[in-house]
Amino acid sequence: MQLRNWLGVVIALIVGLGIGTAVGFLYFTSHVNSNGVQGRSPSVLLYKVQSSPSSLYTVDGFPVCVTYFQENSPGLTNGSWTLFDNSTNRVPSIPGELNVSWVFQQEMPAFQLGNISGWVNLIKDYTPQFREGYVQMMGDAVPPSYANGMVYIAASDGFLYAIDAENGKPVFIDMIPSTLMSQPLIYHDIVYVGLGGAFFTYGQGLLNAYGGGHRGQFTGLSGLMALNASDGRPIWFFVTKSQVMPTPLILNGTIYFDDGDGFIYALNATTGKLEWKLGPFGTANMASLDYVNLTSPIIVAGFSSSYPVNVSSIVGVSTNGKVVWRTYLPFTYDSGPGDAVMAVSGDYVVDGFISGYPIRHGILPNETLAREIVVSLNATNGRIIWVRNVSGYAVPTGANNGESPAIVHGIVMVNDRKDGLIMALNLSNGRLIWNDSLVKLAPGLIGPTYVDGYVLNPDFQYIQVINASTGKVVNLYPTGQDLVIDTPLVVGQTVIVDGGFGYVEAIPLYFVVHNTTSYYQILHENFVEP
Repeated sequence: MQLRNWLGVVIALIVGLGIGTAVGFLYFTSHVNSNGVQGRSPSVLLYKVQSSPSSLYTVDGFPVCVTYFQENSPGLTNGSWTLFDNSTNRVPSIPGELNVSWVFQQEMPAFQLGNISGWVNLIKDYTPQFREGYVQMMGDAVPPSYANGMVYIAASDGFLYAIDAENGKPVFIDMIPSTLMSQPLIYHDIVYVGLGGAFFTYGQGLLNAYGGGHRGQFTGLSGLMALNASDGRPIWFFVTKSQVMPTPLILNGTIYFDDGDGFIYALNATTGKLEWKLGPFGTANMASLDYVNLTSPIIVAGFSSSYPVNVSSIVGVSTNGKVVWRTYLPFTYDSGPGDAVMAVSGDYVVDGFISGYPIRHGILPNETLAREIVVSLNATNGRIIWVRNVSGYAVPTGANNGESPAIVHGIVMVNDRKDGLIMALNLSNGRLIWNDSLVKLAPGLIGPTYVDGYVLNPDFQYIQVINASTGKVVNLYPTGQDLVIDTPLVVGQTVIVDGGFGYVEAIPLYFVVHNTTSYYQILHENFVEP
């Protein structure tokens, strides 16, 4: 491993992206009281960093450009975020006193914040596939992480951000030469991020006719990178042939991850040294790892069909690299189990994807009808407990064919994008408890968050607020951007979201539940530049 520190002025000349001696960030803030109500006339501050030298490091020959704002650091180092949504049941709600509001514009926003009508027109003109392809290159394909008083954001355009959660100011900004589509993990003052995108080479695309290609193989730089969680400096890099889009899992000093070639890896979380490698099982896409039974953990991973492993499956693996169980899913369609982020609660592993024994009239997608299902497995042996069809038959659409559930108090909450619904199912038997409608154009690909009796569901441009007991919609809070597949993060009394437009928003929870006017809109109307 080789690390070098170059001067920021050299970076500005080499990279040519305006980072270095003149870095600017659009930063909005306003004080709120304990109920989330404005404590004074709101104002918007345009935060500009006039002098911020960058440093260029190389890790195993690959460059990482780091801009560090030491004066913005909260100075905390003992926090952690060790799996997707930092919970096995996929509900990212962190207790605390945080009650703030701010908007952070990323270095290269994907679309204009607040211009929903323009975005809708693009989707109508070029179909939803335009949105799905674009946000895999720009914007944020995964939700935020939180640790050490900072919000960590992995952007599809290769930027990794650490933002002070109190005020929205950047602590560090890293430019990494790859697509970032895994949620950052934080452990022992190290931040980990998977590298690699969602696309196929021509040759791997052809393999889709023979069971499926390996997503992200040789389409750019792929692997797992570890960086200092306080200042962004790279520490080590483990290179893979195919993308590492699934968010890894950290247990007892070991980080586990899988890739587009269908292998599961175990690395020493401190050194990056390989402990074992197992597979292949198919191809992993966005199906982040989970685990069951903390005393004797079983790591759970989902894989789509890919040549020559021509069947999808969910796999349970021990921490020493032995297969405990493998459940084959021959009735799935396309990338389903490899895309859906599964949830674990007690003895249940729950997953959702497009399936239902597809009806094929030909080999093309528009010659196939499929439906969405939710499946529950026994976490100890992988046996199927129940399967529920949650939609009627329809022509499959979209690059992501998984519907990621969340589990709260014995209830499975999952979005049914085919019928435009959010559903609550009984965990033990899959029976419907309640459902409610999503707004038009809602992707319906990720599970919601639960806090204080409310379900916060990403619903296109809205955070859909639902009474968890009755299933009735309480509020639709407009964020000003397409949330795509990004689960709202709750820290204390603050909701933090990112999305397809490339903005990070911190909004008081009270405001999300009780107001239908965007906080950003209120601030924008009172914009001032210091």
